[in-house]
Amino acid sequence: MSLDINADPIVWADYNVDVFNKGVLKSQVAPWPPELLMKRVSGVTAPLDFAKQGREIFLALSRASPKPLSSYLSVLDFGVGSGRLARMFRGFKGKYTGVDVDHELVGWVGKALPWVTAVPSIARESIPAGKAAFDCVISISVFTHMNEVDSEFYLKDLHRVTAPGAMLFLTTHGPRSLHRALTEQRIFDMLCISEESIRDAKAKIDEGGFSFVIQNGHLTTEKYDYGMSFTSREYIDRVWSKYFRVIDVVESAIYDFQDIVVLERLPTPSLIDRIKSFFGR
Repeated sequence: MSLDINADPIVWADYNVDVFNKGVLKSQVAPWPPELLMKRVSGVTAPLDFAKQGREIFLALSRASPKPLSSYLSVLDFGVGSGRLARMFRGFKGKYTGVDVDHELVGWVGKALPWVTAVPSIARESIPAGKAAFDCVISISVFTHMNEVDSEFYLKDLHRVTAPGAMLFLTTHGPRSLHRALTEQRIFDMLCISEESIRDAKAKIDEGGFSFVIQNGHLTTEKYDYGMSFTSREYIDRVWSKYFRVIDVVESAIYDFQDIVVLERLPTPSLIDRIKSFFGR
């Protein structure tokens, strides 16, 4: 049995998760990272649990995308981690680039997943890629942990590295994550922030704003303020639309917790268009 990403998304995702149950040789699916690298990204250490997380993310993105993920020509996985999603792109015929500030994770991905061009990045510095290099950007659990200044810095830089017409799929924490944190003890404990901070964040989101709560996180750099960020749809429409067209916000699309913000990179206005816009014509 041999499948690749060009198969039906559900079949491909199930194939990657149920490999042992179906008696398929381990060599026919992507390798799993060491337990410590798995846990750093996902909180789990069992390969099947790691694969299931990748499956859910892959299927959620497949549903959010206007076309099959396999049809993009050049994908940027911004925050590739230890390849939780990148594993699912084995057989991808386009170019798949994974960028991360955790250089140990990038090092493992570069060695273990040969279809991924693994590139280390530096916190609060431009993404190491050229202008208009990608027609798709995927970023899972990255903007969920950035403060407002860093988020806007990287939105601007993603505009630089995407081609006109490119699609972007960036996850955020919205109202559903806050509701679950206030009503489910397991979720509250997982977030490791106070109830007062959660209620304050909810108030800001209800008012159409943005909230960032500092945590003791697992990033391997001191350059970021690591924490939990919560982003309202109104804020996305107001701020993120400076860089991209907001197509949709798919609420609680991943783990019934994270939203997927679907964006389109519009063409850069010509000088004439900018002059006309300035004069209101």
